[in-house]
Amino acid sequence: MTISNPTAVAAQVLQAWVTAALGETPPAELAATARQIAGLATAPGWPPFPLHLPTIFTRLAQGAPAQAWQPPAVLQCREAVLFPVEHPVAVGNDLRQALRAGAQQAGQATDAATRLERLLNVLQRYAWAWPSPLDAVSLYDLARLHAAVSAAQAADPRGQICLLGGDVSGLQDFLYSIPAEGAARQLRGRSLYLQLLTDACAQWVLRESQMPLCNLLYAGGGRFYVVLPGQLAEADKVLAWRRQLGRVLLRHHRGALYLALGATQPFAPDQYSEQTWLELTAAIDSDKRRRFAALDEGEFAQLFEPRPIRPPRSDSPDEPDPLGESLAELGRRLTRAAVLLVDTNAQPVGGATWRSAVSELGVNYELAEQVRLPVSHRRALALDDEAVPSDGAQALMIGQRYLVTEAYRLSEQDWSRYRQIDPAQAGELRAGDVAPFNLLAHLSIGVPRIAVLRMDVDNLGDLFGRGLDRPSGIAGLAVTAALSSALSRFFEGWVGELCRRFNQTGNGGIYAVYSGGDDLFLVGSWHLIPELAMAIRADFTRYTGGAVTVSAGITLHHAGYPLYQAADDAGAALDAAKAYERTDGRRKDAITFLGQTLSWAEFSHAAQLKDELIDLIEQGAPRSLLMAIQRMALRARQRYNRAGEAQVIVGPWVWQGEYQLTRLAERSGTLRARIEALRDRLLSAEAVGQGAIFPAGLAARWAQLLLRGGAERNEPGTHVP
Repeated sequence: MTISNPTAVAAQVLQAWVTAALGETPPAELAATARQIAGLATAPGWPPFPLHLPTIFTRLAQGAPAQAWQPPAVLQCREAVLFPVEHPVAVGNDLRQALRAGAQQAGQATDAATRLERLLNVLQRYAWAWPSPLDAVSLYDLARLHAAVSAAQAADPRGQICLLGGDVSGLQDFLYSIPAEGAARQLRGRSLYLQLLTDACAQWVLRESQMPLCNLLYAGGGRFYVVLPGQLAEADKVLAWRRQLGRVLLRHHRGALYLALGATQPFAPDQYSEQTWLELTAAIDSDKRRRFAALDEGEFAQLFEPRPIRPPRSDSPDEPDPLGESLAELGRRLTRAAVLLVDTNAQPVGGATWRSAVSELGVNYELAEQVRLPVSHRRALALDDEAVPSDGAQALMIGQRYLVTEAYRLSEQDWSRYRQIDPAQAGELRAGDVAPFNLLAHLSIGVPRIAVLRMDVDNLGDLFGRGLDRPSGIAGLAVTAALSSALSRFFEGWVGELCRRFNQTGNGGIYAVYSGGDDLFLVGSWHLIPELAMAIRADFTRYTGGAVTVSAGITLHHAGYPLYQAADDAGAALDAAKAYERTDGRRKDAITFLGQTLSWAEFSHAAQLKDELIDLIEQGAPRSLLMAIQRMALRARQRYNRAGEAQVIVGPWVWQGEYQLTRLAERSGTLRARIEALRDRLLSAEAVGQGAIFPAGLAARWAQLLLRGGAERNEPGTHVP
């Protein structure tokens, strides 16, 4: 086999797919491979294009929506663009003309790397929802996989490829082990840095293997996957890369962060199967269990040298923390950034800042409020839709990389109020800065607390394993890549839009720590977080057609509560939701809030009842109504019958509750009928059997916290607890 320039080969493949999608005749020599990539029999001619694109979730093995179509459109983080529709939509002429014009302009680039990058930008923007010959996989996802496979084959004498994956461990400890006082300043910077570090490691692997940008299939959530020439898996390259990357991370993070690398054995593209992906996962997990094992004995010994459990306080002049200060500055820049500039030929930067590690990997990143095009020697990525130039010729020079960057910022009114709450810290802030956690707590309705939300996709391993209906051969990898892309668009794009909407209500604030891949971590004024969790879950259900579920955990905290402990508490709440089991045996798809785990349907009922209870109290009903319902919920118990079904035990709590609610109704004047109706809904034989009292108990506690305040809010000049 003749070894060709991998980047030039990849660019040719991308151009061929554009040509075929526009109804023209692409190079004949690529037709057989194109059919293989599309999961079709190898034969003369290019594979045919369908008219419409079903969503990737229609390929799920179980629970797939019967009909869900992705409308072809220019990529934007808008509901009408991202969400599926009930009826198929064909590609319009405007989109065809935009793809044709963009591809023609990209093809005029004089060097292969620039041509490839611009073709990827064009396909991402115009073909992310364009139907391809592989059912439910977009033209963008299929074309870039074909380009990656062809580039890797071009660099391998036998035309074989392998998959390599990386997984950064230690993320949670690094992210959350900071003092509560400095959390709002550093947290966003730390979260972004971990994403940039993951990307920098992936870019380092691409450079070392001489593979083009398209060979990076995915990077996010501390993980990345690349397609490489098969010979690299046989030449101890992976072991050498573990050693080199391990040295960099050990130097800069003293063992707190580690990149586990694993690779498959070489294989021909038509030999790819589900077992190949399992082999890759097992290889990564094996290295993760042997952190830094590739280092020399002397280097390995550095892991056992004493180091602080937590980093120094960045606000202490006696304990300088260059890394913490640089991360705080990174977070401040992110607040106003619209574009990420990536230089993959950077020179090492000295010192102990976040740039030191990524620059040693040969990458540098800059956040900019706007970008002047063309950008030389750097890749430009728009972080939101507004940063994409309206001019088509300029638009192809910038890619799109959604990041959830939303954080509630101080208004003039907030800053004036904060001067009374915390005058010492207020002196360091200005209107437009990210709001500290104690202000978010103070802006809460009712009790002054912040809430932490952790949420992730249920059964993700099964989803990527046996949960997808995949064709044989390398087409199966295209289906996997398409699912990753779809999940990323929701968690990295749409979740940020929801956070922005909640921050615009003028009623409390949301601080997005992280959202990407398949999970999220959000902090905010506590009364907003349960509502936001329900909004995310409802939209995710619409987005996936109900085929994929999510679980969530929410915990409440004083603003000064240690962040790492809050993260652990919310993680335990999420674990409880993951362990939830219904009477029909279905597990997960649940939420834990205020220490109680409910299904999402039960939680929705609790939210509605909470609103009803608040209205009753505000209309004059006695507040003891809330305590009466909570006492009933505490006294109620469940048992399991021989069939394993949960049954509520009918006991004294039922008639005691009947008596208490009846007496409260009698003392409530015009509200009597409403309270009696509430009593009947909670304590009828059917309601008792269905366990209606349990979500009612949560609703009563929820309403109680929203109605509290006053005494729990500190007087001006003191810290909010």
